[in-house]
Amino acid sequence: MKYLLSSALILFTCTQAFAAELSPGNLVGRYKVEAKAGFQRVYLNFRVVNTQEFEVQRTYPNGNADEVCNGTYNLNPSLFWEDIILASGKTFKGVFTCPSNRSRSINFNIEFENKTTEDLVRGTSVTVTSSMAPGRRISVYVKKQ
Repeated sequence: MKYLLSSALILFTCTQAFAAELSPGNLVGRYKVEAKAGFQRVYLNFRVVNTQEFEVQRTYPNGNADEVCNGTYNLNPSLFWEDIILASGKTFKGVFTCPSNRSRSINFNIEFENKTTEDLVRGTSVTVTSSMAPGRRISVYVKKQ
């Protein structure tokens, strides 16, 4: 019995260590997003619809919300420096338009670095660059719902 309990504990610990790598299939779902740019906080409802499409909607603390915008994305491998070593990660490259102005498209990149699906469920910080704020890297908190 002692060996069975020990084996079960080791198995449980090891399976927790192997977190699922991000892929277009396991990104599907709803996310709450909070970004802080300067003195302004921006809240978003972000929904990955399938392996190629997403929806984004800005929300406000008073309960109001902007229109739902939709777009497409790719999840690409990327390299980044972590301390003194070169590590690999994933970059979510998206572009979206809104119904009020389909001629204006907004591009953005989400650098997931070494994040896993478990990190998204617990809530994690990622780095975002966007055509709305050229040259700026914005720290964003993302939590899967």
